[in-house]
Amino acid sequence: MKINISETNACKALFFSISFFVGLWAVRIPDIKDQINVDYTGMGYLFVIFSIGSVLTMIVTPKITQIYSSKQISFLSGLFISILWILIPFAYSFEVMAILSFIFGVCYGLYEVILNVQATSLEKKFKKPMMSGFHAFWSIGLLSGSLLTSLFLEFKINFLVNSITFVIILSPLIFLSSLTLKNNITDSLSFLSIFFNWPLFLVILFILSITAVFLEGGTDSWGSLYMRDYINADGFKIGLAAIAFNGSMVLGRLIGDKLNEIFGIYNFLVYSVIGSLVGSIILVLSSSLVFSIIGFTIAGFCVSSIIPICYTFGSSIKSVNPTVGITIITIGVYGVFMIAPPALGYIADFFGIKYVYIPMVILFLISSVIVILQQKLFKN
Repeated sequence: MKINISETNACKALFFSISFFVGLWAVRIPDIKDQINVDYTGMGYLFVIFSIGSVLTMIVTPKITQIYSSKQISFLSGLFISILWILIPFAYSFEVMAILSFIFGVCYGLYEVILNVQATSLEKKFKKPMMSGFHAFWSIGLLSGSLLTSLFLEFKINFLVNSITFVIILSPLIFLSSLTLKNNITDSLSFLSIFFNWPLFLVILFILSITAVFLEGGTDSWGSLYMRDYINADGFKIGLAAIAFNGSMVLGRLIGDKLNEIFGIYNFLVYSVIGSLVGSIILVLSSSLVFSIIGFTIAGFCVSSIIPICYTFGSSIKSVNPTVGITIITIGVYGVFMIAPPALGYIADFFGIKYVYIPMVILFLISSVIVILQQKLFKN
């Protein structure tokens, strides 16, 4: 069977476009912090508000998808995101930025569920590993957004021009791709199944996903501050954390499906978790630009396939509806940001910015033990 190019490309284009804006966010965080005049803890609360919007939306997404098509959800979410990124450079108070962050989180939460359900349905349809490839476009978008924003910073192009440029480039791609989506989610789902249908295997996938996003989200949210305030980088170098981390994630996800086939999905997961642990340890111990970049590169490459693997497993549990499985994992991913940002903000304020990677070391150590001890669950 030939892959329907328009269907798969529409999904890849949306992964790319939405993450491009996240790349803008990741590199401009120091500017946003200065713009609204808050400390690290205050920025942590801003990330929490974004996550609350995402998680609340994800909880009701299975019901929303029974009322509206994927095309409608994607189109309207893309419209709101485009408007938001024109408004964000004008937000000079924490309260206004918090409102915009919440709305961004709502739109982002909708995209996370519908795109991963679309991707897993295509993976099942064509009976081959594809999830890492879809997520590769997420990483490509994040890397591209980070790199271009870093160049805007290097040439001292202001935040507003940066945002408007990205909106002009990405909005047509988002709208056209949204209209091309074909797989609507039509399963009849119980709202309560999100809260009560949690077999042990799904709990383990939930833990793995929140561990991975602690590292991914921690770097997106704190990597540029780590570079500026601990490594003392400036200009283009501030963005090197996001560029190295997301560049290696792009490579990892582009070859992830092939590595999955070579090593087997379980062995590949074990290698990924242990490698992420090593990268996190390097970031805690590093005190130089070079070793920090090495740490970000190892961490990015190794963590790149963990969440795609969790989505593949989560959509294949016989006792759980695929949309519910993906929603639960995605809630875990963004639920982390309700706890992690203020916690990491407190760590940065009281112990130093480099210590934000200590929780990642602990979580990956625990995850390594769980994955090895529960081998039978992954192989059944």
